[in-house]
Amino acid sequence: MNLEELMTQARAALMDRQEPYLWGDEALAGYFNEAVQEACERAKLIEDSTTEAVCRIEAVPGQAEYALHASVLEVDRITFNGRLLHETSIEAMDRQTTAWEAREGQPAQFVYEAPTGAAKPRVRLVPAPALPGVIRLRVYRGALKPLSADVSAGKPEIAERFHVKLIDWVCRCAYMRPDPDGYDPGKAQMHEGLFERNFGVRPDANVQRKRRDKRPRLVRMGGSW
Repeated sequence: MNLEELMTQARAALMDRQEPYLWGDEALAGYFNEAVQEACERAKLIEDSTTEAVCRIEAVPGQAEYALHASVLEVDRITFNGRLLHETSIEAMDRQTTAWEAREGQPAQFVYEAPTGAAKPRVRLVPAPALPGVIRLRVYRGALKPLSADVSAGKPEIAERFHVKLIDWVCRCAYMRPDPDGYDPGKAQMHEGLFERNFGVRPDANVQRKRRDKRPRLVRMGGSW
Protein backbone atom coordinates (compact mmCIF):
# COMPACT_ATOMS: atom_id res chain seq x y z
CA MET A 1 0.00 0.00 0.00
CA ASN A 2 1.21 3.49 -0.73
CA LEU A 3 1.11 6.40 1.70
CA GLU A 4 -2.03 7.91 0.20
CA GLU A 5 -3.93 4.64 0.67
CA LEU A 6 -2.61 4.22 4.19
CA MET A 7 -3.55 7.76 5.18
CA THR A 8 -7.07 7.20 3.85
CA GLN A 9 -7.43 4.11 6.04
CA ALA A 10 -5.89 5.92 9.01
CA ARG A 11 -8.38 8.77 8.66
CA ALA A 12 -11.20 6.22 8.57
CA ALA A 13 -9.90 4.67 11.80
CA LEU A 14 -9.60 8.12 13.37
CA MET A 15 -12.99 9.23 12.02
CA ASP A 16 -11.24 12.23 10.47
CA ARG A 17 -12.56 12.04 6.91
CA GLN A 18 -13.75 15.61 6.38
CA GLU A 19 -11.57 18.63 5.63
CA PRO A 20 -10.22 20.55 7.37
CA TYR A 21 -8.61 17.49 8.88
CA LEU A 22 -7.84 17.34 12.57
CA TRP A 23 -4.56 15.62 11.71
CA GLY A 24 -2.88 16.96 8.56
CA ASP A 25 -1.01 14.96 5.93
CA GLU A 26 2.41 15.92 7.29
CA ALA A 27 1.44 14.79 10.78
CA LEU A 28 0.15 11.44 9.52
CA ALA A 29 3.23 10.89 7.35
CA GLY A 30 5.39 11.53 10.40
CA TYR A 31 3.36 9.07 12.45
CA PHE A 32 3.75 6.43 9.73
CA ASN A 33 7.53 6.93 9.76
CA GLU A 34 7.50 6.47 13.53
CA ALA A 35 5.33 3.36 13.10
CA VAL A 36 7.77 1.80 10.62
CA GLN A 37 10.68 2.42 12.98
CA GLU A 38 8.79 0.99 15.94
CA ALA A 39 7.81 -2.10 13.94
CA CYS A 40 11.40 -2.64 12.81
CA GLU A 41 12.78 -2.30 16.33
CA ARG A 42 10.22 -4.68 17.77
CA ALA A 43 10.00 -7.34 15.04
CA LYS A 44 13.29 -7.05 13.08
CA LEU A 45 11.42 -6.64 9.80
CA ILE A 46 14.32 -5.49 7.61
CA GLU A 47 17.33 -7.80 7.33
CA ASP A 48 20.12 -6.46 5.13
CA SER A 49 23.47 -7.83 3.96
CA THR A 50 23.74 -6.17 0.55
CA THR A 51 23.36 -2.39 0.92
CA GLU A 52 26.95 -1.20 0.61
CA ALA A 53 26.50 1.95 2.69
CA VAL A 54 25.14 -0.15 5.56
CA CYS A 55 26.87 -3.52 5.27
CA ARG A 56 30.44 -2.83 4.11
CA ILE A 57 33.24 -1.08 6.02
CA GLU A 58 36.90 -0.63 5.07
CA ALA A 59 38.99 -1.62 8.08
CA VAL A 60 42.14 0.31 8.94
CA PRO A 61 45.21 -1.27 10.60
CA GLY A 62 45.26 -0.49 14.31
CA GLN A 63 41.69 0.85 14.38
CA ALA A 64 39.36 -1.30 16.47
CA GLU A 65 36.14 0.78 16.54
CA TYR A 66 33.90 1.57 13.58
CA ALA A 67 30.69 3.59 13.48
CA LEU A 68 27.79 1.83 11.77
CA HIS A 69 25.08 3.32 9.63
CA ALA A 70 22.52 5.15 11.77
CA SER A 71 19.75 2.81 10.58
CA VAL A 72 21.35 -0.28 12.17
CA LEU A 73 19.32 -1.71 15.04
CA GLU A 74 21.15 -4.98 15.60
CA VAL A 75 24.13 -6.82 14.15
CA ASP A 76 23.39 -10.43 13.22
CA ARG A 77 26.67 -11.45 11.57
CA ILE A 78 30.12 -9.99 10.86
CA THR A 79 33.01 -11.23 8.77
CA PHE A 80 36.49 -9.77 8.40
CA ASN A 81 38.05 -10.62 5.02
CA GLY A 82 35.59 -13.50 4.79
CA ARG A 83 36.33 -14.89 8.25
CA LEU A 84 33.37 -15.13 10.63
CA LEU A 85 33.70 -13.16 13.87
CA HIS A 86 31.97 -14.21 17.09
CA GLU A 87 30.11 -11.72 19.25
CA THR A 88 31.32 -10.96 22.75
CA SER A 89 30.97 -8.04 25.17
CA ILE A 90 33.24 -5.61 26.97
CA GLU A 91 32.32 -7.25 30.28
CA ALA A 92 33.22 -10.72 28.99
CA MET A 93 36.54 -9.52 27.58
CA ASP A 94 37.43 -7.79 30.85
CA ARG A 95 36.87 -11.08 32.69
CA GLN A 96 38.93 -13.09 30.24
CA THR A 97 42.09 -11.05 29.90
CA THR A 98 43.79 -7.74 30.60
CA ALA A 99 44.88 -5.08 28.11
CA TRP A 100 42.77 -6.68 25.38
CA GLU A 101 41.87 -3.26 23.95
CA ALA A 102 45.51 -2.60 23.05
CA ARG A 103 46.06 -5.81 21.08
CA GLU A 104 46.36 -6.10 17.33
CA GLY A 105 46.18 -9.15 15.11
CA GLN A 106 43.62 -11.15 13.16
CA PRO A 107 40.16 -10.16 14.46
CA ALA A 108 38.26 -13.11 15.92
CA GLN A 109 35.46 -11.43 17.86
CA PHE A 110 33.42 -8.26 17.86
CA VAL A 111 31.58 -6.11 20.39
CA TYR A 112 28.39 -4.37 19.31
CA GLU A 113 27.67 -1.06 20.99
CA ALA A 114 24.07 0.10 20.63
CA PRO A 115 23.39 3.77 19.88
CA THR A 116 23.09 6.12 22.84
CA GLY A 117 21.67 9.59 22.49
CA ALA A 118 22.90 11.10 19.23
CA ALA A 119 25.76 8.58 18.89
CA LYS A 120 25.59 6.03 16.08
CA PRO A 121 25.84 2.29 16.76
CA ARG A 122 29.39 0.95 16.69
CA VAL A 123 31.34 -2.28 16.44
CA ARG A 124 34.71 -2.99 18.00
CA LEU A 125 36.90 -5.69 16.45
CA VAL A 126 38.82 -7.87 18.90
CA PRO A 127 41.73 -7.69 18.48
CA ALA A 128 42.15 -4.59 16.35
CA PRO A 129 43.19 -5.56 12.81
CA ALA A 130 46.91 -5.52 12.13
CA LEU A 131 46.29 -5.40 8.38
CA PRO A 132 43.71 -3.62 6.20
CA GLY A 133 40.58 -5.54 5.36
CA VAL A 134 36.87 -5.48 4.64
CA ILE A 135 34.18 -5.81 7.27
CA ARG A 136 30.94 -7.31 5.99
CA LEU A 137 27.79 -7.21 8.08
CA ARG A 138 24.34 -8.71 8.14
CA VAL A 139 22.12 -6.42 10.15
CA TYR A 140 18.59 -5.66 11.13
CA ARG A 141 17.85 -2.04 10.42
CA GLY A 142 15.20 0.63 10.16
CA ALA A 143 14.01 2.23 6.95
CA LEU A 144 16.49 4.19 4.82
CA LYS A 145 13.93 6.33 2.97
CA PRO A 146 11.38 8.14 5.15
CA LEU A 147 7.85 8.60 3.86
CA SER A 148 6.90 12.12 2.82
CA ALA A 149 3.49 13.75 2.55
CA ASP A 150 4.74 15.29 -0.72
CA VAL A 151 5.22 11.83 -2.27
CA SER A 152 1.91 10.08 -1.71
CA ALA A 153 2.96 7.12 -3.89
CA GLY A 154 5.77 6.22 -1.50
CA LYS A 155 5.52 2.91 0.33
CA PRO A 156 6.80 1.79 3.74
CA GLU A 157 10.08 -0.11 3.46
CA ILE A 158 8.67 -3.29 5.03
CA ALA A 159 6.71 -6.23 3.65
CA GLU A 160 3.30 -5.14 2.37
CA ARG A 161 1.44 -7.57 4.63
CA PHE A 162 2.49 -5.39 7.57
CA HIS A 163 1.46 -2.04 6.10
CA VAL A 164 -2.11 -1.87 7.36
CA LYS A 165 -0.98 -2.93 10.84
CA LEU A 166 1.03 0.29 11.11
CA ILE A 167 -2.21 2.22 11.42
CA ASP A 168 -2.57 1.29 15.09
CA TRP A 169 0.65 3.15 15.92
CA VAL A 170 -0.49 6.11 13.82
CA CYS A 171 -3.73 6.22 15.81
CA ARG A 172 -1.80 5.90 19.04
CA CYS A 173 0.33 8.94 18.12
CA ALA A 174 -2.66 10.93 16.89
CA TYR A 175 -4.64 10.39 20.07
CA MET A 176 -1.62 11.27 22.22
CA ARG A 177 -1.20 14.69 20.59
CA PRO A 178 -2.17 17.38 23.11
CA ASP A 179 -5.18 18.73 21.25
CA PRO A 180 -8.56 19.59 22.82
CA ASP A 181 -10.44 17.85 19.98
CA GLY A 182 -8.23 14.80 19.43
CA TYR A 183 -6.49 13.92 22.70
CA ASP A 184 -7.74 10.56 24.01
CA PRO A 185 -5.25 8.56 26.11
CA GLY A 186 -7.68 5.65 26.45
CA LYS A 187 -7.90 5.14 22.70
CA ALA A 188 -4.14 5.71 22.39
CA GLN A 189 -3.48 2.92 24.89
CA MET A 190 -5.89 0.60 23.08
CA HIS A 191 -4.17 1.11 19.72
CA GLU A 192 -0.73 0.74 21.27
CA GLY A 193 -1.86 -2.62 22.66
CA LEU A 194 -3.04 -3.73 19.22
CA PHE A 195 0.26 -2.65 17.69
CA GLU A 196 2.16 -4.57 20.37
CA ARG A 197 0.07 -7.66 19.63
CA ASN A 198 1.20 -7.54 16.01
CA PHE A 199 4.85 -6.52 16.42
CA GLY A 200 5.81 -7.43 19.97
CA VAL A 201 7.12 -5.35 22.86
CA ARG A 202 9.83 -2.73 22.46
CA PRO A 203 13.22 -4.37 23.17
CA ASP A 204 15.07 -3.33 26.31
CA ALA A 205 18.69 -2.35 25.58
CA ASN A 206 19.93 -3.49 29.00
CA VAL A 207 18.30 -6.91 28.59
CA GLN A 208 19.90 -7.33 25.15
CA ARG A 209 23.32 -6.39 26.52
CA LYS A 210 23.02 -8.90 29.36
CA ARG A 211 22.02 -11.64 26.93
CA ARG A 212 25.11 -10.96 24.81
CA ASP A 213 27.24 -11.00 27.94
CA LYS A 214 25.97 -14.49 28.84
CA ARG A 215 26.96 -16.07 25.54
CA PRO A 216 29.64 -18.81 25.76
CA ARG A 217 33.17 -17.49 25.87
CA LEU A 218 35.72 -18.40 23.20
CA VAL A 219 38.71 -20.39 24.40
CA ARG A 220 42.09 -18.97 23.48
CA MET A 221 44.46 -21.33 21.67
CA GLY A 222 48.20 -21.11 22.23
CA GLY A 223 47.90 -18.11 24.52
CA SER A 224 46.93 -15.63 21.78
CA TRP A 225 43.82 -14.35 20.05
